[in-house]
Amino acid sequence: MFSNHRNMELVEFVKKDYLLIISAILAVISLFFVPFDVIVSYEYNRILKTICILLCFILIVAGLKECKALNLLAQKTLKNIKTTTGLCFALIALPFFCAMLFSNDVAILTFVPLSIAILGMADMKWMMAVVIVLQSAAANIGSFLTPFGNPHNLYIFSLNDLYGFSLWDYEMALIPTVVIGALVLICMVLLLPKKEISMKSEDKIELEHKGYLAVIMVLMAMSVITVLDIIPFYITVAILVAAFILMMPRIFLKIDYSILFIFFFLFVFANGMTNLDAVYQAIDGLMSADPLLTTVAFCQFTSNVPATILLQPFTDDWAAVLVGADIGGFGTPIASMVNIIALKLYLSEEGTTIRGYIKPFVAINLIMLAILVPAYYLF
Repeated sequence: MFSNHRNMELVEFVKKDYLLIISAILAVISLFFVPFDVIVSYEYNRILKTICILLCFILIVAGLKECKALNLLAQKTLKNIKTTTGLCFALIALPFFCAMLFSNDVAILTFVPLSIAILGMADMKWMMAVVIVLQSAAANIGSFLTPFGNPHNLYIFSLNDLYGFSLWDYEMALIPTVVIGALVLICMVLLLPKKEISMKSEDKIELEHKGYLAVIMVLMAMSVITVLDIIPFYITVAILVAAFILMMPRIFLKIDYSILFIFFFLFVFANGMTNLDAVYQAIDGLMSADPLLTTVAFCQFTSNVPATILLQPFTDDWAAVLVGADIGGFGTPIASMVNIIALKLYLSEEGTTIRGYIKPFVAINLIMLAILVPAYYLF
């Protein structure tokens, strides 16, 4: 009995954190092919900075959830909505804008469960698959705009001293894709059936820990400034961790640290692979031919975070890798962590099937790729 219980726990862990397990295995395997002195020479300080800033934003979002701030935001956004079109716009706008501040993964984890509940209240569960796919697309597009919108953006932005680009250069590389992606999203929502709806009332959400909320907002501003290299990252993470230990010590038990470890393991793996001559030559040839299309293609099989870390050293065209990794989040279910999370949340609902999700997923993702890839070359 005890053995069966442990086996079930192990299966659940593998299902939940299979990306962590795979990335750890790949990192360990890569160590057998690279000399120890090369492993020691990796730029660990750069990846440490990225991981520390990610930790800051993970803690900030957890704190905002604890204060019920995100739930209150959602309730106010959905107030007085009367049509299916208006509801879909609101449900898609929430992850779109929140992904800019809190990362696309967090936006999906926060707002997809909320959307499932709201669609049930509005008798719109028949639109659940389409809405969730559009939410994941919106979270991806919204996250393009800021360095802290997703992990690979943050990683590329941390290389600004290496490539010599400014925040303005960074935004100019991404704004056309964000604008076009947003317009495509709007058109898709307008094509959805429009019907009158009657939302069932729910209890009013009240903010909690209001004094802590003000502190969290200050810490968030400090974290944004740190991304721009105005404050050293180790000072910010020390202050932020100390503040949460004093305010909400239990918060450290509630957050998911797996993305931090995945990022580190993929960094080790990517560096190991690029030190193998055969791999280096193959990737170098592809990146020399077309860095954007190569990045988009790699994302379909490796996800956009590992693709970014693996391909970035092979080109001086940082914008092509940046935009390629962002656009590359569209396509297959594994192209982006957001796609995987959204699918898992959908399938957790009773009566849902993978077939019911894949049809709108494929259609919406192919449309995004077909429009955004050519748009990069045009703009």
